[in-house]
Amino acid sequence: MNNIELSFCIPTYNRAQIVYKLVTEILLCSDPAIEVVVLDNGSSDDTLSILRAIKDDRLCVYSNGENKGALFNMVNVLNKGTGKYLVYSTDQDHIDYNKIIGFKMFLLQHANLAGGFCTFNSESKIDYEIIPQGYQAVSKIAYQGRHPTGYFFNNELLKSIKLVDRFSDYDFVDLFPLEFAFAELCVMGDGAIYHKSIFTPETGVRVVTHKSSTTDGKSKKAFFMPEARLKLAVNYTKHISTLPIASFEKSSLILDTFLRELSAATIGYRSILINENLCTHYYMTCRDIKIIELFGIGWNFYKLFLIESTTVLDSGFMNPLKFKILVILKLIQKIVSRCARLLK
Repeated sequence: MNNIELSFCIPTYNRAQIVYKLVTEILLCSDPAIEVVVLDNGSSDDTLSILRAIKDDRLCVYSNGENKGALFNMVNVLNKGTGKYLVYSTDQDHIDYNKIIGFKMFLLQHANLAGGFCTFNSESKIDYEIIPQGYQAVSKIAYQGRHPTGYFFNNELLKSIKLVDRFSDYDFVDLFPLEFAFAELCVMGDGAIYHKSIFTPETGVRVVTHKSSTTDGKSKKAFFMPEARLKLAVNYTKHISTLPIASFEKSSLILDTFLRELSAATIGYRSILINENLCTHYYMTCRDIKIIELFGIGWNFYKLFLIESTTVLDSGFMNPLKFKILVILKLIQKIVSRCARLLK
């Protein structure tokens, strides 16, 4: 009988020493009810031999045999976890093993919990937030596009939505399958945000040292490129239209996700291109984007979104005209809010 309560699920590729450090950090926790699941994506270094030399029954090491892509590795490593709850981590991030038991107890104490995420370096005065299932949980947890380390899931519910079968199409989910999964889980159970910083993402000089194995910044398919963010906004919209929630709630989610992806395609895109560490990490040359170019990117994003989402927007709960009006009102609201903060 399986007595695993929490599975740490880690996809890896050609980062032998780094993933070894992460795995051994987790295993410093003496809790017998945790496991570490690593899925190697055909590494050409000594990842497998180093991990298989670790003598701990709580470690499960699997291999794809060949590189099957980052998306395949992401969804399949979660599928291999056997714990009541699963937590995802990239292979280059870090964990405070002293906080694992407290995190596990938090999960087990909330019977209706479907999934959520851990924040990094949180300044919150509360340890966690529980968001009621349905629209509230979806709006706070899903379609956020956060760094996925610290994403956690109720394993039984995750298996029930058939993550691997339904969210392995790169053309639809890009590298964000877990955002779609969150949306469906959050209409089945409560969402949660855990503020006690258990994970620390790789940043700064370490980002330069360990270049991306999944993203080529020179490709228009790179997740931060405007074209990729547009595709994601359109596909989020299509997915939202299928959720079993009220029409006005779908409208609100579509508007919010559109604005979030618009921001990612413009301001977020610019912030990456002027960051030397990130440009090195993603094999790019740094450059600045002037206001006129940024406006052009945003306007093109808006026009193409309307064209590609017309069928959904015309399906009864938000016509294109209503969408245009709401976008303008939201943008005005954001500008006013920003100006108010600057004047304080």
